[in-house]
Amino acid sequence: MMKKGLIATMFMLAAVALLAIGVVCSSAGEKKAAASSDKMPKLKGIAYVAGHGGHLAVLNLATGDLDRIVVGPAGGELAGKIAGLSLSEEKEAGGGTHGQALIGRTLYVGMLNGHVKKVDLDSKDKEAVDLGPIGKKFCGAVPGPDNKVYYEDMADGNVYVFDPKTDKLVDTIPVGMAVCGIGWDKGDKNAFVSDMVQGKVFVLDWKTKKIVNTIDGVGTFIHQARTNPSKTELWVTAANEFTVGAKGPEPNAVAGKGKAELTIIDMKTQKIKEKIDLTEEGAFSHDLAFTPDGKYALVTARTYSDDSILIYMDAKTHKILGQKSLCLACHEKMGIEVTIDNKSPLLCGIEVDWNAK
Repeated sequence: MMKKGLIATMFMLAAVALLAIGVVCSSAGEKKAAASSDKMPKLKGIAYVAGHGGHLAVLNLATGDLDRIVVGPAGGELAGKIAGLSLSEEKEAGGGTHGQALIGRTLYVGMLNGHVKKVDLDSKDKEAVDLGPIGKKFCGAVPGPDNKVYYEDMADGNVYVFDPKTDKLVDTIPVGMAVCGIGWDKGDKNAFVSDMVQGKVFVLDWKTKKIVNTIDGVGTFIHQARTNPSKTELWVTAANEFTVGAKGPEPNAVAGKGKAELTIIDMKTQKIKEKIDLTEEGAFSHDLAFTPDGKYALVTARTYSDDSILIYMDAKTHKILGQKSLCLACHEKMGIEVTIDNKSPLLCGIEVDWNAK
């Protein structure tokens, strides 16, 4: 089992986020995860992980080296409004990355202020180009079956459809209150959309874009979702760090109001198949990516202390094989103090380029 607050690698915060790109953080001083390193799968590819500090953590899965791409200023996830609810007294900082989709060699990054920014990974400086406001407060960003980018908005409950060929919004799909993830079943007959504050997954007929089923009991406060490569399961990150009642939200991010879980939905029966309990690990999951062969899941999780981590999991047995810390070592090395999000570095969406070397 993993230990809380493991020490490791990379990430910065807003004050430093606008400095030079290309700072590589070593993994010196990293504590060993409870799972032995020989159980860690040997993977190749580059993982891009969004963070509230306004930049993307860039992890070389083969070497473990970390870098970053500056996208914009910082922004607190809970600042402002989520589905009309105020979850924090923090003021909106105007930025913060939260999810990104890879189309070709371009990342389309969704920001916490509803802007979309694109980053050409083949460019020398990897400068982020602001394409303007598309929605209000983005949670997830997922490449769709039509090669468009689907942004889920946790402020107004819409799914925004963005065409990377024209860099413009082409459709808006109203779904819930604070939507966060989307995935399609076999044949793209249905789309499954997670709603953060309602703790539900809505099933949409993809031809009509109408809700045809609602899956309840997914969690009390859920986040992004991903379909496995065979499109038989939808994994929903159910961090459950808040409850939302008649008197409003009650934050308890450290202990959690419920179990920190991953909820697995059978996409054929449209029912909950299993829940993976991550409470003892202190890992509040927020997004995940499957390896192309479906054997492993890489789960981004927050500790709500001084780090955010990447969990390596066997997708069949659900055993944790190890983890990688993504924030703390850089903060310590550079003397950076996190001031937003209750002084905890928070990572969110993950996108992996499995063909990158």
